[in-house]
Amino acid sequence: MDKKFGKSLTSIIFTMAIMFLFQPITILAGSSFNAADNITIGESRAETLETKDDIDYFKFTTSSDDSFYKIELRNTEVKETINLTLYSGGDATTNIYNLYAHVAEANSDTRKLEPNHTYYISVKKDYFDCTGNYKLSVTEIKDDAPDNYSSSTTVSLDKKKTYNLEAVGDSDYFKFTTTTNDSYYKIELANTEATDTIGATIYYEDDITTDMLEVSAYKASIGSKSVKLEPNHTYYIVVQAPPYDSPIGGYKLCVTEIKDDASDTFKNCSKISLNKKCTYKLNVDGDVDYFKFKASKSGTYTITLANKSGSDGIGAIIYNEADVTQKIDSITSYKAQKNAIKIKLKKNHTYYIGVEQSSNYYPVVGSYSITIK
Repeated sequence: MDKKFGKSLTSIIFTMAIMFLFQPITILAGSSFNAADNITIGESRAETLETKDDIDYFKFTTSSDDSFYKIELRNTEVKETINLTLYSGGDATTNIYNLYAHVAEANSDTRKLEPNHTYYISVKKDYFDCTGNYKLSVTEIKDDAPDNYSSSTTVSLDKKKTYNLEAVGDSDYFKFTTTTNDSYYKIELANTEATDTIGATIYYEDDITTDMLEVSAYKASIGSKSVKLEPNHTYYIVVQAPPYDSPIGGYKLCVTEIKDDASDTFKNCSKISLNKKCTYKLNVDGDVDYFKFKASKSGTYTITLANKSGSDGIGAIIYNEADVTQKIDSITSYKAQKNAIKIKLKKNHTYYIGVEQSSNYYPVVGSYSITIK
């Protein structure tokens, strides 16, 4: 062999080897379930359907967290619709759902997947023959509140906290324990960023058949309701989409204790002293305050009801016994007004008074005073 030719050939081979060494390595999708290529969660991956019958296979393993996973398919250059199928195992019979990406479009699905589990993905033509480039990504979205009673997040009373509905169909479960007081509890739901109406339901136990109260919050609004709850009892709250809505986004939840200054039953009613002004409050919409007093002697008594800060009319009903059917008289005092009645009573007999809003149509919150002379 000619020495010059030999040197030239050696130089060419050496140069080609160096060029090959520095060529970028292309990671190709697998051609079967067994050869499925690993997807890095949180990174977008560019791939190509090489032929009209090409099928690309991938796999990924979920974390140990209770998370949602968003799978997105982008048809970047393919001239026809492409199809993605998610499988729960390396078997075509384990398909969970399909995604379709039309020409120059993207499509995605977000849902809760099992922790520490390997899932498989295939990408191929939908109906018409097609080749070209596409992008694929799998993104983990951690759930900030559990979606079951057994793992419910504990809510601290009187503290507002922010949560998220991470995906369509997400439900957040909470629990709180009431104090030993005879109290109302205000459930406030603020729809701060959710894309549609959200709802909160309070349950007496960890059982959906024990629902007691529902609160709704439209987009960029606040909903709240107050209810008397049993002392020292654990209640549950579930926040989710109401029927026909699909909210995603942030909200705030707060459970506030409102101590009741007077009992709303005859059995535990407060005692009123004669000739002394006693001031109380209707703490929430629907609050009823019950009192009792004993007539020191037979004769005419003046009972005065002053509406000090009530937002509308307040009414007081006087009963002959601890029984709402035993009404003997009543007083009504409208906003910033004071009214009195005179009534004949018997010596050493115990009478009862119930105070509440004067009309079913006008909720009242505010303070008032009662004086019996």
